[in-house]
Amino acid sequence: MNSDLKQLLKQEGNFNPSDSIIEKFLDVMDEINLKPKERLIDYDRVNTDIYCLMEGIIRLFHVEEHREITFGFATPGTIILSPHSYYMRSPAFLIAENCKTPATVLRMSKSTFDSMLKEYPEFSQWMFNLAMGQLYTCEHKLCLINGTARDRYLSVLKNRPEIIEAVPGKILASYLGVTPQYLCNLKSELMNKEK
Repeated sequence: MNSDLKQLLKQEGNFNPSDSIIEKFLDVMDEINLKPKERLIDYDRVNTDIYCLMEGIIRLFHVEEHREITFGFATPGTIILSPHSYYMRSPAFLIAENCKTPATVLRMSKSTFDSMLKEYPEFSQWMFNLAMGQLYTCEHKLCLINGTARDRYLSVLKNRPEIIEAVPGKILASYLGVTPQYLCNLKSELMNKEK
């Protein structure tokens, strides 16, 4: 399995899993290729699978009153699942959709995942750490993208520059909570100040 992916998985949280547990995790997964704009997890459908992103960027969003609200982005090494489906066997709320370029994702069934949790204490500890990291990230995101639209854009530019390059302006505007036109004007204003 790809050593870069193993390293990314080790960096995803603050628990350092052994190479052998990462290999066990990756060895039982199936590879999926996604086209641009193809959905991995769709709204209102039960999807209990667990995914690990190998290549590409996946956008997580929901639809509110016919408007897409981007919640976040998954980059290589990120584990993705629908908490509604996995935990409650309910239809997914967040949609996971591939961005501009093709993506490669690994997939594991819930039953295989649950078996690994029971069989390997280190795996359970690693997954618990990642779950706590997700809770932390939700709170941290509120801190990072607080303030004006300009502050939020500059924060993303500083902390997640790969997102700026990999997603269309419309999606980035959704993530920042502004209109695409406003974002375009903001980018132009900042570029003019750099000159």
